[in-house]
Amino acid sequence: MKRFNFPLTPKKIASKLDCITDFTTKVKLDNVAELHEANEYSVCIFESPKFLDALKKTKAGLIFVPKNFDKSLKPNANLLLIDKPYVHFMMLVQTWLKLDLPKMNKSIDDSAKVAISASLGKNIIIENNCMIGDNVNIDDNTIIESNCVIKDDVQIGKNCHIYPNTTIYADCILKDNIIIHSGCVIGADGFGYLFHNGIHNKVPQVGNVIIEDDVEIGANSAIDRATLGSTIIGKGTKIDNLVQVGHNCKIDENSILCAQTGLAGSTIIGKTVYLAGQVGVAGHLKIDDGAMIGAQAGVTSNVPKGAKLFGSPAIEAGLQKRIMVSEKYLPEVVKEYRKRQKLKDKK
Repeated sequence: MKRFNFPLTPKKIASKLDCITDFTTKVKLDNVAELHEANEYSVCIFESPKFLDALKKTKAGLIFVPKNFDKSLKPNANLLLIDKPYVHFMMLVQTWLKLDLPKMNKSIDDSAKVAISASLGKNIIIENNCMIGDNVNIDDNTIIESNCVIKDDVQIGKNCHIYPNTTIYADCILKDNIIIHSGCVIGADGFGYLFHNGIHNKVPQVGNVIIEDDVEIGANSAIDRATLGSTIIGKGTKIDNLVQVGHNCKIDENSILCAQTGLAGSTIIGKTVYLAGQVGVAGHLKIDDGAMIGAQAGVTSNVPKGAKLFGSPAIEAGLQKRIMVSEKYLPEVVKEYRKRQKLKDKK
């Protein structure tokens, strides 16, 4: 259950939506919750029949339901009937969170170390034990939480939120409306070595990382700086926890990288690409627009636009599924093969 300090009425919520209403009581709503934990001040969602029992028992003050919902299943309740209830419910939560935000005022904790040459915009918050390096530029309404390290010449745009214990290395550029969760490392050296004279010699990593508008990066992820040039995370892309993006990778707009995905250096990811959990991509490959790669896949060659791949090595998803189904018959096939070999040997 998430409570808000800014209450809303069912009528106020409905006024912003293309919906049908069936309101039976007046109430001031102050929280969103799951059906089973809701109270009379809660807003909830019902979309799947598997939650029908919880729906019948819930005390929720307002319930988002599909337009074809049978009202007799929940009489005497405030119902908001709408297409795509989940989408609109989550949009409500997002709006409510913004309404509930306290007014930001510039605040720099006494324990923070901010270089004299750093430039800070309006309504910046820098929490305890942060270190802000030389020539750092942080724009308006950005929050830097506890124990973050922002190294020299970093640029951070407007309305960004950097959660605790994040490190952003020198020269990186973060644009507007970016969220970086705890424990991330942005701009560490790419993994580059040259084997010469019997030893691994470090290749200098002198590029940077550019993160474009509206990107979110999950906890404990690492985005390596480029050897030369830039590692680029495109506008609107969302990166899950524990993801590794290697040096010189370029990810285009609105792609999704799920947990424990790893991109080797110089990988190019197109627009609206989906990489499921634990996908591994070899270096210097291109995954084109709209491709979808299933969980734990190993990508070893270029992927065309709109392809759906699965498995390791990754192949067309439908074929891979047929192979997996066929594998359960292998013991019988081997048994039959050995039986025929014995008969052949006796002849």
